[in-house]
Amino acid sequence: MTKKQIASTVISWVLVLACMVVIFCLSAQSGDDSQLLSDNFTSFLGLPPYVVNIVRKSAHFLEFTGLAVLIFNALYRTFGYSRPYMSLFLTSIYAATDEIHQIFVEGRACRLFDWFIDSLGAVAGISVLCFLIFLHSLYIKRKSRRGLI
Repeated sequence: MTKKQIASTVISWVLVLACMVVIFCLSAQSGDDSQLLSDNFTSFLGLPPYVVNIVRKSAHFLEFTGLAVLIFNALYRTFGYSRPYMSLFLTSIYAATDEIHQIFVEGRACRLFDWFIDSLGAVAGISVLCFLIFLHSLYIKRKSRRGLI
């Protein structure tokens, strides 16, 4: 590996850890603080109060979509090829530990449904990446057939 590749790999894993820390800190908020954050966010967007639960579940989905994409990238940079199933597995395991962590936080709970939403977010992120990789490979093949590469 070149120094540039090593630096890129290290940065990728640092971003994974940073995302995990953000998720951990959000999960460490008490139930009241978490609810207040959701309420403030929905009122900032001008949304009615009854959509708070949708916003909360969407946040679960999106934070784990991002984590899965970062893990996918870090694994690719580490091994030189994509590992979508490993990315999904690692993200889903982290989602499970995140839910277990919430047992110990006042006003929070471990919910199987939240783990499912988190894992579904991971599936969505990895699926989009795999589709983009597929499209990119088609583009490269078309270019090479035309003699452009």
